[in-house]
Amino acid sequence: MNNCLICHGDVSSSFGWGTFLGLQKPNLVCGECENAFQKITGEVCRICGREWAIVATENRHGDLCSDCFRWEHDSTTAGLLQQNRSVYHYNDHMKDVLAKYKFRGDAELAQVFRRVFRQTFEAKWNKESPILVPIPLSADREYERGFNQSFLLAELLPGKPEELLAKTSSEKQSKKARWERLDRENTFFVPDPKPVKGKSILLIDDIYTTGTTVRMAAKVLKEAGANDISSYTLVRS
Repeated sequence: MNNCLICHGDVSSSFGWGTFLGLQKPNLVCGECENAFQKITGEVCRICGREWAIVATENRHGDLCSDCFRWEHDSTTAGLLQQNRSVYHYNDHMKDVLAKYKFRGDAELAQVFRRVFRQTFEAKWNKESPILVPIPLSADREYERGFNQSFLLAELLPGKPEELLAKTSSEKQSKKARWERLDRENTFFVPDPKPVKGKSILLIDDIYTTGTTVRMAAKVLKEAGANDISSYTLVRS
């Protein structure tokens, strides 16, 4: 009997030759937990990937939401990020799962998202073959957590993640209010610009909230000579 990695209940699945021969992986989560995840579907904001149906009319500026409109009309951030795409909405179920994944050290939960995270990537970026660059943690934060959640997500995708970014120590962003996240010092840096110059970069992270994190990372990559930068996250808050 398999147990759901989220609720630890029984995972009902048939055991056939495909599973026995390793051609078919057993289910990692039960149907109830899997169905509680809410996928992003339909039209989205051209840059950040927010589902258009949940953007109020007054917050639409052509094909951009109001947040992206502000980013693109700020000379210091305009054009830094080509686009972000995310797989899931940040509902209560996802919030609990991310807390287990990131803050309670349950790294195995990354495997729950392997199939969908990879399928969405292949539909969007597989032909482009960008360099996968996980958003880094500072050394002390990674030591405290025991792993980098963004690196584990990047490992679910085809290709080898490249750690071309580094990060100095900083306060936890999860403890900050929205305005504090938007107004903070850039703690990312590029240790070696050579592998970055002229390349297309796809930043990998667990969640896109305000867009500040990926744009700060994109800024130092651009300064190091990257050609274009997009981001791919598991969740869009």
